[in-house]
Amino acid sequence: MTGRAYFEALANVSHLDVLLPKASDLDVLEVLRNGSPDDLARAPARRNLFFDEQASVLLVLRTSERENKLREMIPSLELVLSAHATDAVPQGSGNAASASGKHDLDSKIIAAGSFAQLVSIADRTFVIWRPTLHLSRPRVRLQRPAIYITANLTLTYEATKSLNAVQLDYLPSLEPLPANVLEALQFDPALRDRDVSLPESRITKVAPRASRLQDQVRPIRGATRRAFPVVPALSTKIRYSALPGAIVASLHLETSQIIAGTVTINRVEVEVPNVQVDHLTGINLPLATQGGDETVMTYRLCRKSATQSTIDDERQALTVTICANALLDQGSTIDFELKWQTQVHMPTASVRPEYRWSRSPSVASAHQRASSTQTRSGVLFNEAVKKLIPSETGMHISISGPATVGKGPFNMRLRCSNRSSRTRRFAILMLQQRKLHASHDPVTHTGFIATILNATSIKAVEPLNVINLTPDVRVGPLPSGACFETHLRAMPTSTGVLDFGTGMRIIDLDTRQVVDVQELPEIVCLGPGNLTDPEIRLLGLQTERLDHRE
Repeated sequence: MTGRAYFEALANVSHLDVLLPKASDLDVLEVLRNGSPDDLARAPARRNLFFDEQASVLLVLRTSERENKLREMIPSLELVLSAHATDAVPQGSGNAASASGKHDLDSKIIAAGSFAQLVSIADRTFVIWRPTLHLSRPRVRLQRPAIYITANLTLTYEATKSLNAVQLDYLPSLEPLPANVLEALQFDPALRDRDVSLPESRITKVAPRASRLQDQVRPIRGATRRAFPVVPALSTKIRYSALPGAIVASLHLETSQIIAGTVTINRVEVEVPNVQVDHLTGINLPLATQGGDETVMTYRLCRKSATQSTIDDERQALTVTICANALLDQGSTIDFELKWQTQVHMPTASVRPEYRWSRSPSVASAHQRASSTQTRSGVLFNEAVKKLIPSETGMHISISGPATVGKGPFNMRLRCSNRSSRTRRFAILMLQQRKLHASHDPVTHTGFIATILNATSIKAVEPLNVINLTPDVRVGPLPSGACFETHLRAMPTSTGVLDFGTGMRIIDLDTRQVVDVQELPEIVCLGPGNLTDPEIRLLGLQTERLDHRE
């Protein structure tokens, strides 16, 4: 008897049970010896399942075949174990949300030779498997999710392939060649006795041969008797807080309130490719939690190398892996494994401020004229703005200076890099406008009306503690891809953190566009003593000229 014929005979006298017992260490042999095979199906089963759990499944094959024959055949068999989710909404005449079919969750192939026990009791032979199957979450949202498990015992692919292998290695002899559909054109004088040939097989539709039912081997099927309600045991969410050159990620783990027992978190891993992950919370694992507890773990994400960063933020995959187990009050022990991915935007190693050019004078005047027109004119103006405003933002300007200075002039380094596609000309000015602080009338008033009338009436000028000795810098013409470097000279007037005023203004001399930069280096003056008023007035002449020029 061939292997296929033997398996077909085995399928006719065999039955496969799929069970989810309440106790994972259920002694199947004791139940079979002290009772009947039907008592095994009456053993206490699980009431519900959990998402992300490693479900312990009990598979029992009972057959009337002899044990020695079954041991010879079982290495050529395999088990296909699958989990399916469905919506357990009760169907009714007025309920439109009926069951939404099955959704495949997970599947695995198990070698039938890896059985746990194979015994003969009375006139029957039993084969027992104890595999585990991961119950992942469905991709669709189900109102009342339920999971059932199926198992198929069939011949392996190698055994099936050997049964259906073609025995003949050569083409049959005396087979006619396909007809030439262009044979009638061979006698056409225009072709000048050329051999024209097009086989009929080239234009005939070629389709694979349909599989015959007799070629397929019917497997031994089994499934759980009902669909088990499923609920999440652990809920996770992650939040981010951006820092210069790094990200702080907080992972929230919440144990479901419906769990009656203890959930122990054994391992938590957060991984991002080419990113260093530092655990900031310092929670010692394993950690025992109860239903309703929430655990927050904080991680710091930063790049391993500064050369990996770019100007723009990069989106990378963040993988979270959580391993836990639960000891329920009803006596069941459940293992969990959560693994999911999300996207995280990693900032550059050093966050650089970005500025945009102001609207050019031609565009600004067009905006003023279009604001008094009708709605259709406004639409045309928007199209004009897209063409007039330059889309290139390829100017990179860096300013650096010493962290501390003494009494006397010092230099700040200014570097310009033209990464645009055209030649640029710039003027760089230091805006040292005096800051104004409010001074109130020394006369005090009482009452609500007196408070309203006591408005700021006098504004005093707060002098700056640094004077710029370089009124302006002209850059250009600067070709595309070229760099320019110079120094800005300044003089502190008093000790402390130097206040450069409003900031720095960059003017494009070709388009008359302006950019104001507020982020300037922080410099501390440690020199003893202050400058006298005549020295300040002498050094401030250049600044006064700059103010008049503006």
